[in-house]
Amino acid sequence: MKGFNVHFPQGWDCHGLPTEVRVEQTFKIRKNDLPPDQFVEMCRKLTAEYINKMKHSMNLLGISSDWALEYKTMDPSYYKLTQLSFLKLLKSGHLYRGEHPVNWCPRDETAIAEAEVVYQERKGTLYYMRFGAANEGIEIASTRPELLAACVGIAVHPTDDKYKAIVGEILTVPIFGQQARVIADDEVDPHYGTGAVMICTFGDKTDVRWQKKYHLPIIKALTENGRLSVDDPRFKGLKAEEARKKIVAELQAKGLLNKTEPITQNIGTCWRCQTPVEIIARPQWFMKTRDMTQKVVEWAGKLSWIPPFSKQRLVDWAESLDWDWVISRQRIFATPIPVWYCTKCESTIIPDAESLPVDPRKDKPPEEKCSKCGSRELRGETDVLDTWMDSSITAAVHAGWPRKSDLFDQLFPADLQPNGLDIVRTWDYYLLVRSLALFGVAPYKTLLINGMVKGTDGRMMHKSYGNYVVADEAIQKVGADAFRQWAASGGSTGYDIPFRWNELEHGKKFLTKVWNVTRFILANTTEPLPPKKPSNLPLVDRWLLASLQKLIQEVSEAFEGFQFNTALEAIRNFTWHALADDYLEAVKHRLQAGREVSDLKATQYCLREALLTICKLLAPICPHISEAIYQQFPSRAAKSIHKESWPELEKALDDTSIRNGKLLLDLIAHARREKSSKGLSLGSNIKRIIVGTGAEHLHLLKENEETILRTLKADTMDLERLPSSSDQPRELSAGFKVEIVA
Repeated sequence: MKGFNVHFPQGWDCHGLPTEVRVEQTFKIRKNDLPPDQFVEMCRKLTAEYINKMKHSMNLLGISSDWALEYKTMDPSYYKLTQLSFLKLLKSGHLYRGEHPVNWCPRDETAIAEAEVVYQERKGTLYYMRFGAANEGIEIASTRPELLAACVGIAVHPTDDKYKAIVGEILTVPIFGQQARVIADDEVDPHYGTGAVMICTFGDKTDVRWQKKYHLPIIKALTENGRLSVDDPRFKGLKAEEARKKIVAELQAKGLLNKTEPITQNIGTCWRCQTPVEIIARPQWFMKTRDMTQKVVEWAGKLSWIPPFSKQRLVDWAESLDWDWVISRQRIFATPIPVWYCTKCESTIIPDAESLPVDPRKDKPPEEKCSKCGSRELRGETDVLDTWMDSSITAAVHAGWPRKSDLFDQLFPADLQPNGLDIVRTWDYYLLVRSLALFGVAPYKTLLINGMVKGTDGRMMHKSYGNYVVADEAIQKVGADAFRQWAASGGSTGYDIPFRWNELEHGKKFLTKVWNVTRFILANTTEPLPPKKPSNLPLVDRWLLASLQKLIQEVSEAFEGFQFNTALEAIRNFTWHALADDYLEAVKHRLQAGREVSDLKATQYCLREALLTICKLLAPICPHISEAIYQQFPSRAAKSIHKESWPELEKALDDTSIRNGKLLLDLIAHARREKSSKGLSLGSNIKRIIVGTGAEHLHLLKENEETILRTLKADTMDLERLPSSSDQPRELSAGFKVEIVA
């Protein structure tokens, strides 16, 4: 409507852990219960079903995506592009493979990125355990006795007098018997527990830092499915919680457990299944994102953020990262990592870009033997890529990458990146680091960040809480346009939106009002209308058209600033009050038979102009009713309201007509209340209306006497001049005193 050719693609982010977990839950299986190809096919089928459901809802809502640009990340044509981006980043030195501790979900048996770790407050127990000899040892408090098997050191604070004498000594770890050296480090909190802590490989990120800093050995006590991997037959193969209980019992039996106390902890959990995350060292692929932190922060400052505070969420996240982005996953349904390895020298073999897509899990390598050592024993990578590796190139893919053309330069960077606040630190961050690495610029210019929907219980709407409403249910109950009104009016951009049925019902009532106003206007404007605004319009007409101009200005500015709630509220107020309550009531008498043709045409022109303008302004939010009304117009400039031009502003706003018209309508409204207070209906005739006002308004009222009399159904009007300082009963801001004579 503003004259732009809008590029609005729709894509489906299919891969990843959520899809696999949903398949496992739906069919009550685990990923390794089936051959990989069969499991992938189940994922593809379930994904297609969900896409069809979501697409149906989107079409019901009237979302105007260009379906000719639709793509799915699970299609080989798309993961070819993901693999190409991987190869380009590998050749440019942004990717590396190494054994480094990573966040690991033992339930889903895969590495997860820091952005996928959700911290939850949970209750736990602090166990006070005896290390070393009975008389010479020390007491250490820990919530995780099951990691005793991985204890490789003991840390104390350098200024803690209790432990100064034993720094550097070797103590025996209870139950498992390995030796652990005591070190002093400033990171130790001397007030937590006993002031001495275990260093385990790995309990948390601090353990990772200490292991590297002090060159401590690594003991892998937990397997990838979260079970103890120790040789001791008493504990081998037990799940972490089971091992904890059994080790605690053993400590008690040996007199090595002094006491326990309850504690509240912030536990890192898997974002998908809420399983406590472990830290496991395993060969993984990484992208060097920590080296890009400064560049990310600089670019974030160059971009336009709506609302502005959302920028800090990305900046804080980038500056808080301790590790590089782990981009490999130990799952099945995802883009394969396009590499093979020599089993002899571990060198990496990559395919040519022209041969993509490839699946090293089943495809032959591009070479028969290793170019480095000559070995013919080559194996394909079985890990797959993080799903954000797919979705972090979407802005470039939309623009036609890898093809470079004028169109690509026009579409990239994207003008607008819209998404929820919950994925600023994932989608927005990963898009930015990947684009900076591949293209040297940010992939977007403006980020439009919406808040989250809250259920009627005040919590974020989520299936796991049972507080969600299916979109189709809301559409069926109140209609798509009422539902869209709630989304637009629910709050300022970037803030959470509470879901309330009464707000949807209010939207439906407004649409009913619009429809009734439309029926009245179109029923009274059946004749051909003048192509341009008539001259010598009465004040009430000039007021309406000037107020309409002001509305266009307000709504246009609100849309340009992404303040959809402000735009909708302005449209609602004007339609409900200015047009329906004030103007229509003031001009109904001018639509009756016997009126002068010029007067009738002027009224019809104003009504039609107001209705058409309201439909245009409302079209982006309520597309269905706007189109339905537009199609009823006797003459139309376009096939659809959505192909109409956006309402234009005149050179200057007629403030005088707005001010004087408001005074006139205030008087009429005040007089109606007077009729009602005397028990008279608004349609009843009255003999006389007496209006007292200041000298500055006498001419205005005399000039519009006919409008006042006909609107109020009065025979005569008497004007009284009041002193400006007089004490007036029922005084309006305009300074009127009204008396009705029935």
